[in-house]
Amino acid sequence: MKVSTENDEEEAKSFDYTFDYVLTGLSRKPLSEIAILIGKSETITQRTAEANGYTLAKRNGSLWVDDFPSDPITIVEIMTSSTSGGDKKKRTQIAMAFEDAIKNGHAHNGPGINYRQVWARMVSQLIVKSQVGIAWNGKTIWLLQDVLANYISQSTSLNLEKYISDHPNEVNILAFGYGTKADSRTHQQQIIELTDSKFYSGPISDTKSKSPGFIDIVKIGAPPPKEKLWKSLFLKKPCATLRT
Repeated sequence: MKVSTENDEEEAKSFDYTFDYVLTGLSRKPLSEIAILIGKSETITQRTAEANGYTLAKRNGSLWVDDFPSDPITIVEIMTSSTSGGDKKKRTQIAMAFEDAIKNGHAHNGPGINYRQVWARMVSQLIVKSQVGIAWNGKTIWLLQDVLANYISQSTSLNLEKYISDHPNEVNILAFGYGTKADSRTHQQQIIELTDSKFYSGPISDTKSKSPGFIDIVKIGAPPPKEKLWKSLFLKKPCATLRT
């Protein structure tokens, strides 16, 4: 969706995001109204409806779309975890890992998860897409791996364990994991069912009670001691030294 609009102060703003999945209800709508909505002629609108598999019906001489999207709205965002680059010495690069898996089966190393990259992609959209769901009187649900949820709790000010809930809120995260099934996997089991899950939900920010909210995901968990900086700098060759 690329949309130009205005905020409450009549300032020009733009919205440019892609949704993974949008679940909606269905309703009947006259083709003439849909044509006005999308800014096309009724002929082109009909062709679009037919090409996209919508159900057309004629009533009292007018065409209707019987399954036009309507409320309620649920946005579903899936955060797949990309892999790290790998290490040649440990043979964890993708190509090496495949070779060793073919030769040695389960006795091989593989690349890890690039937590920081996945978290960075997620945090840049988490609040915005959650706010959009609220503005549309709907909900946004984020699906991710349990290891990514653990990383968020360990590296940011947001401790997801404090937001375990049975009901949705402004921000909603459903984390899945293999549990102990991956450790006990046999050669005959090709697919492991994901049954271990936790549902986290809470407000974006609670300004009234000044309690923490999901906005804390953009805050640092704890600053490292300055001595760690001196150590890191000393172990690297300086680019230059400016003396005055």
